[in-house]
Parts: sequence; structure tokens; C-alpha cells
Amino acid sequence: MPSSTITYSDNTSGWTSFWDYYPDWMIGLSNVFYSWKNGSLYQHNLSNTRCIFYGVQVPSIVKTIFNEDPFTTKMFKSVSLDSTNPWTATLSTDLDYGSIASTEYVEKEGTWFGYARALNSTSNSLNLLSTQGVGSISTVSGATATFGFNITTRLGVGDRLYVNNAFIGTIVSATATTITITGGVFTGLAGGYVRIEKNSIAESYGLRGYYMDIELEITSQNEVELFSISSSLFKSYM
Repeated sequence: MPSSTITYSDNTSGWTSFWDYYPDWMIGLSNVFYSWKNGSLYQHNLSNTRCIFYGVQVPSIVKTIFNEDPFTTKMFKSVSLDSTNPWTATLSTDLDYGSIASTEYVEKEGTWFGYARALNSTSNSLNLLSTQGVGSISTVSGATATFGFNITTRLGVGDRLYVNNAFIGTIVSATATTITITGGVFTGLAGGYVRIEKNSIAESYGLRGYYMDIELEITSQNEVELFSISSSLFKSYM
């Protein structure tokens, strides 16, 4: 674990924050906070520039968890921030992972709203709604697989394709009995079972799970205020 400094608050009678600076020594004198690092003396809070310690810019990070009705599987659709600025959000549940980039929020009446976007590259789970079975391959030819039946699964360009639980490529086209991919080939996979994962960003499924951990991060030298964090969710009936 990286070295860090923790602070205690007399007002809350508890340890409230972790700081990225790790001084050799520190002391308070006449309501001024000083620290020593590598033989140099530093005065803290000397200017309005934020999150720079010993000449290094570091991000501000806030971590929390949404755990309403913990015995029910839920779908977490969005995150709302009552903040002066949008934050990058890293999201995780017991079933999936996702994120919201700071540029993906929409500001409405002073609140930032962002849809939870599942990470397809890590969403390799048979428990997710976005995972659907296709069937066994009959014959193969390079990047095209042919099936001995009409495909009834709803396929789309950009869907991720797996054969026997191994990622093979991304769908670029499909007919009633064939699927063509990019990024791989079907060579040697005749008879293998195919399943696909829908593009969860385009489909806007959100993240499914009993709870959702959220980590907010922002890098700024200016003052940023965060007043509250909330999530739009509903019960999953899968």
C-alpha cells in the first residue's frame, strides 16, 4: 500500500481523510502547518492552488458505496453529483464493472448526471442480461462462422463474440445463418458454442448487482466542491 498521511477531526471525533503527501516530519505553529520533506521545509495552505504537494500534482479521490436494500439485486442506471464540477467515476458491483468519464456527464440545474457504462472488456459474465447464447457452429471460413439453423438471437454490429467462453472478435455483419467478425478468425472452432455480449454502452444497460462501489476522481488546482452523490436504480427481475 502506498504511504499516505491521515488526519483526525476534533469536530467529528474520527479519522476523516487520507492525503497523498508523506512528510519526514510535520508540526503546527501559530495556526500554520509546516512539514519537512527530503531536508526542505514547506508551509502548507500558503496559496489557493489545490492538490500540489512538494511540487507534484495529485488527484482528489472520494470513495463510497450504494447499498440500499442489500438483499435485492438491482440495476444501477446512473450517477448524480451535486458538485461544482464533474468527476470521473469508477464503478463496480458484485457482477460487473463500469465507469463514467468526466466528459460524459450532462449538467442540469447545477447537478451533473451521467449514465453508468459497463466495461465490455471486463463484463465476461454469464449472469449479465447483455450475455446471450447463439448456438454451435456448423462450418467456418476465416472470420465467418456458418450455423445449421436460422439465428434467432438479436445480433448487432459491435457485439462481442465468444466461442467456448473465449473472446474471438467483434461482430461486423450477420445474416440468417452466418456471423462475420473482426479482430479474430474462427479457424479450428467448428462445433464450438457461440455466445455474444451486447454493447452495454450503446444498449445503456447500466450495472447489475446487490451493491455498487463508486470511486470519484478529479485533478484540479482550483477549488472543487462536492455536496452529495446519488444513483438512479431499480429492482432487477432477472
